[in-house]
Amino acid sequence: MKMLIFVIVMAVVASVVLWRVRKADAERDLARRNALKQKKTQRKEAISTEEPVVWPTIIKAVGKGTSDGDEKIPEPSMSTIEFKPVDHPSLHH
Repeated sequence: MKMLIFVIVMAVVASVVLWRVRKADAERDLARRNALKQKKTQRKEAISTEEPVVWPTIIKAVGKGTSDGDEKIPEPSMSTIEFKPVDHPSLHH
């Protein structure tokens, strides 16, 4: 009789331990899923800007009517073009 009670108590203890381990795994998985969802949302917000972006354009005369003065001015490269920094709160880390 004592052995039966001991086995029942051990079964209850084992089931409680197993339940707590599964609960901890589920909570960890839920936290990981929420973190991935938050990172995905932040990445999407960082890519899509709410403010319109104005890109610099170089207007160059095309055709036979170009003057000699236009040819003497060197075209700017990407390293010489300065962009105005965008102050947007979602772009800051």
